[in-house]
Amino acid sequence: MFLEKVMERNPKLLDAAIKLHQEGILDPDTYILDVPSLLENAKLVLDEAKKHGLNCLYMSKQIGRNAEIAELLEDMGYDGAVAVDYREALHLAAHGLKLWNVGHLVQTPKSVLERLIPYGVRYFTIYSIDKLQEIDEIAKRHDIHQSIMVKVADDSCLIYDGQQGGFNLDELECIVEAAKKLSHIQIEGVTSFPCMLYNEKSKKIEKTANFDLLLKAKERLESLGCAIKEVNTPSSNTYASMKLAADNHATTVEPGHALTGTTPYHAFHSDGEVPTLLYLTEISHMVNGTSYAYGGGYYRRSNLKNALVVHRDGVRERALIHGPSIDSIDYTLKIDGVHPVSATVLCSFRTQIFTTRSHVALIDPRGEEPVLLGVFDAHGYKL
Repeated sequence: MFLEKVMERNPKLLDAAIKLHQEGILDPDTYILDVPSLLENAKLVLDEAKKHGLNCLYMSKQIGRNAEIAELLEDMGYDGAVAVDYREALHLAAHGLKLWNVGHLVQTPKSVLERLIPYGVRYFTIYSIDKLQEIDEIAKRHDIHQSIMVKVADDSCLIYDGQQGGFNLDELECIVEAAKKLSHIQIEGVTSFPCMLYNEKSKKIEKTANFDLLLKAKERLESLGCAIKEVNTPSSNTYASMKLAADNHATTVEPGHALTGTTPYHAFHSDGEVPTLLYLTEISHMVNGTSYAYGGGYYRRSNLKNALVVHRDGVRERALIHGPSIDSIDYTLKIDGVHPVSATVLCSFRTQIFTTRSHVALIDPRGEEPVLLGVFDAHGYKL
């Protein structure tokens, strides 16, 4: 999906990946992150967000919950992390990082609330009254007054399978009434997902029905007496969408794929964030005229299509690459044509590294010799 853009805009990353693999430094099934370019992307987004008066968070799951990068982003001026699930939150907390909001896509289990509430989370996102009551109970025990963000959704919204959850407008009064009976929580924010998406026809990032519902929910909650400080608008939070978010009364954005230049916008445009991510593997074997490369990093929504195959003698070939069927494990990836065993294979596609079994290599590709900064597993633990 992004291989052409890497070749066009970040060829040093490509050359560094080939060198590190063919010298035996990096194994197949490794995501390679160009850290200096990622930080340049991060600064670009942060500056644009602040120009429009937005809080700017970072999302780490796409890059494997990497705390070393997270620390650099907080040093740069990012307001904190968004952790959409509890294991990401615990990992970031273990490194002393700032948790702005937790629970957009996965509500926080009670056992984890016992650890995270005392640690300090600016907002917990909820989409059940039961969870609201659990948070209040634990916050009361620790004498903490906890801010809450309400996730909203209705039949007009786009909701990805596996992410069902959220209150519709008619349910908000019940939540507020429940909150009035609780002493250690206050509803201060609203969110939904996705609030913005890239439209391939218009070639623009546009707001969704979820965003429209979010603004209605803010008005409804305020009419019920809530002081709403946070209008959180995730998805497609790139340099190109900051003005759109601000013009529609968002307060907070949370770039994830923008940091690596791998949103759908970046597949069709050559401005803004530079692609900084490659997937490295190698040819394992051939069967009936088709080559197979080592898998492990496949993501079903990746739009995986193109690969660059690099022979040990330097010959480079373009080839189509295919993931396995939806009911199969990605032990291997199929590549059209016959290619030499152990040849380097490079791809760049939309991923969620935390869902894979891959390694993650942080590199600096700027000099004549690429510098390997560290290798991690897919959940941010250093190897």
